Amino acid sequence: LVAAWSGDMIMRMMARNSMSEKLQSAIDREVKRIADEAYQVALQQIRDNREAIDEAVEAIMEKETISGDEFRAIVEKYTEIPAENKKFLAKAAAL
Repeated sequence: LVAAWSGDMIMRMMARNSMSEKLQSAIDREVKRIADEAYQVALQQIRDNREAIDEAVEAIMEKETISGDEFRAIVEKYTEIPAENKKFLAKAAAL
């Protein structure tokens, strides 16, 4: 098992070394750009939904756990839940 893992590691290192530094740099820049963009989207979502998040945290702090229905009731106070999501939830509840 260790030998197989070591062989795999060596193959990955060889593959990485065979890439040009220019290609490696381009890949690294793109990965960083994607991660930075996702981080900004997450921050914006937190800012946009801060009140709902705070209320959900309070409920969880008080009860330790909340159901999906309780969570949706909190979220629904602050935003509209799309109709297709409500239909899916109704179908799931019927099962």
